[in-house]
Amino acid sequence: MARPFLYGAVGACWLVYDKKSSINEFFRMRRFRALALERAGGLALTDLGTPNAAGDGSVTVVVPLYNGERFIRRALDGVLRQTRPATQIVVVDDASPDGSREIVAREYGDRVTLISKQNEGAAQARNTGLKAATGEFIAFLDQDDFWEPTKLEVQVPVLQTRPELVGTYTGLRVISEQGEHLSDMLPVPPATLVRSLRWCNPGLPPSSALLRRSAVERVGGFAAHLTGTEDWNLWCKLVRVGPFATTPEPLTFYQSSTIGVSGDPDLVFTGFLQILDEDLLSDLSGLQRSLWRRRIISYQAYKSSLTARAAGQKTKEWEYMKKSFLTWPSPFWAPERFKSFAVTVMRS
Repeated sequence: MARPFLYGAVGACWLVYDKKSSINEFFRMRRFRALALERAGGLALTDLGTPNAAGDGSVTVVVPLYNGERFIRRALDGVLRQTRPATQIVVVDDASPDGSREIVAREYGDRVTLISKQNEGAAQARNTGLKAATGEFIAFLDQDDFWEPTKLEVQVPVLQTRPELVGTYTGLRVISEQGEHLSDMLPVPPATLVRSLRWCNPGLPPSSALLRRSAVERVGGFAAHLTGTEDWNLWCKLVRVGPFATTPEPLTFYQSSTIGVSGDPDLVFTGFLQILDEDLLSDLSGLQRSLWRRRIISYQAYKSSLTARAAGQKTKEWEYMKKSFLTWPSPFWAPERFKSFAVTVMRS
C-alpha cells in the first residue's frame, strides 16, 4: 500500500505545482528582466539608439550561405522584390563546396555584397554579416526561406514609430522542401514571448524578424559556440533589454526540413542543453530551479521526439517521448504530449 500512496502523493505535488506555477511565472519573469538589466550593466532602452532626425530607416539584409544553390535565387529574388527596398544585402558564404557562391557572384553582381569566409557555421556567418552591416535595422534571412514583397514595408514603420522596441517579427507560411504550402502560423503574442522563451523557441525563426541593429550589437550578436539554438539564445538576450512587436500576417515563408540541424533530434536536444542553465534558468534558484529544469527538459524531449518522428526515426521517437514522461508526467504540463504519446505507442 505504501508505494501507490507515494506515487499518488508525488503526482498530487506535480499537479499543485503546475497550477500554481502559471500564476507565479508572471512575477518571476518581471524579476528576470530586472536581474538581466542589472547584469548587463544597467543597459536601458535609451542606450539602444532611437528614431530621431538621424534615423533613416535603412535596412541591411544578411543571408548566410552554405550549400544553398537550390534555394539562394528564391531567397535573394524575394529580397530584391521588396516594395520597400533594402539598403544593403550581405551574403556570407561559409565555404560552400557547391556552386552557390558562383551563382551569387555571377547573377547578382554589385546588387549584393558577397563575403567569403572559412566554414564556422550559421551563427558566425550571421555575425560576419552583422559586422559589415550599415543599416539602422537588420534582417537575417536563411537561404531556404523567403519573404512576401511587403515584409519590410510593413515592419520598418513599426520600429520607426516605437523606439522602445528591439524588434518585430511576422507570422509564418510554412512550406515543405518541395515548396508546398503546409500551414500558416500566427506569431506568439509579445505579452507571452518572455514566458514562452523559458521552455521553447516559440516559432520565431531569424528570417521572420526585423531587429534594431544597435540592440543586436549590444548583446553580442549570435553565440557562435551554439548549434541549432543560437537564435533562441539571441531572443533570450534581446528580451532582457526591450520588447518585441508582431505582424500577424504570414509575411515569411519558412521551410520545414527533416535534414540538417533542425531535422536531427539529438543535435536539437544537445543544443537546448547548452542554453538551459545560463539562459533559461538564470533567474531561478533552489527548488524552483530544480523543478523548472525538469519541466523544460521534459518539454524539449517531447519536441525532439516529434523531430525524430518527422525524420522517420522510430527508435529515437520512442526514447525521447519516454524521457519526456519520465522526467515530468503531469497532465497539466504540455498536455498535447499525451496525444503524441498515444501516436508514438501505436507506431512502435
